[in-house]
Amino acid sequence: MFVQRILTKVTLMSLFALMLIALAVACSDSETETVEVIKEVEVVKEVEVVKEVEVIKEVTPTKEKREIVFGGLNWDSALIQNGVARHIVEHGYGYPTSQIEGSTLPLFQGLRKGDVDLTMEIWLPNQDAAWNEAVKAGEVLPVGKSLEDNWQSSFLIPKYLQDENPELDSVEDLKDEQFKELFEQEDGKVVLLGCISGWGCRTMQEGDDTGPGQIKGMGLEDHVVLRDPGTAGALAAAIEGAFAKEDPILFYYWGPTALAHQLETEVGIVDLEQPDPSECADNSPIHGCAFPAAEIMIAMNTELVDDAPELIAFFKNWDWSAGNQLAAEGWYAENKDALADEGKTSEEIYSATGAWYLKNNEAWKSWVPADVAAKVEEHLAHDH
Repeated sequence: MFVQRILTKVTLMSLFALMLIALAVACSDSETETVEVIKEVEVVKEVEVVKEVEVIKEVTPTKEKREIVFGGLNWDSALIQNGVARHIVEHGYGYPTSQIEGSTLPLFQGLRKGDVDLTMEIWLPNQDAAWNEAVKAGEVLPVGKSLEDNWQSSFLIPKYLQDENPELDSVEDLKDEQFKELFEQEDGKVVLLGCISGWGCRTMQEGDDTGPGQIKGMGLEDHVVLRDPGTAGALAAAIEGAFAKEDPILFYYWGPTALAHQLETEVGIVDLEQPDPSECADNSPIHGCAFPAAEIMIAMNTELVDDAPELIAFFKNWDWSAGNQLAAEGWYAENKDALADEGKTSEEIYSATGAWYLKNNEAWKSWVPADVAAKVEEHLAHDH
């Protein structure tokens, strides 16, 4: 219809122009007057077309913002960061959000396929092989970094155990019968309370087709056996129970976390000496070395670049320090039971933790434009 209207106007104008030209020729020999009339007709035609285009632009609907799915990794720091980030994305940028809960490896495959849009913690080198493959394939991209000041180790013991056995200071000592007898054993091997199946660190401990893993790489396969605690909560509970009774325990853990901070401060944790990461190819523990300091990436499925490009700048500015994590996780630990008694789900409790952090800290406002921060604050002011 739009084209027909333009063509009709153009046809009428052309006929009108020809009539004027004929009159001009009949009444005068001046070529100048003829040219002036044609110019006037052309100007009218251009104005009419522009007006039609402007009307169409005004009625074009705004693109609806789609739901953004977060990876709900099954440990506190990742879920607390989800709680903070989802508040900002939802109430500051206007995108509805949800999360899919699960462990590292299946959720990363979901990120690659687009079932998951954002993951707040990709631990490298724990996921190096899959990460490099996905980035090369153009499926995911790093958009920021999270959980600074981090560490992790597979061979931790309580300080009270080393105080009683000062010579127990290296993984090599786990091959010595006098030290092996200190720990819980299974088939004559020391039990290592290790990473959970489905976590990237588990692959670093037991190996795959890219490397032997820490246990074999350090020559401990005849002396140490991995035990899967099942969940992050079960791992933490087992460690807390051993420390409370001053029992011997060999375990994996990481920081910054509230539990690690508490145990380090109140009791002490010893990291047994291991081969330095520099001694292994690519500094990777899968070849039989200690974990290096991790690079923890915020990852985005590449489809989201077109759907929500403004979020890239937000996550590039994301700054989740140990101080942020310990403060938020401390509030979570103190309030989770009471909130659960009120009937709150796990997801709702982490969301409440995110809201608490945003209400009681200012640093996050530098991650987003002023208008986005204002929208978040307005929502929090009315959120009960």
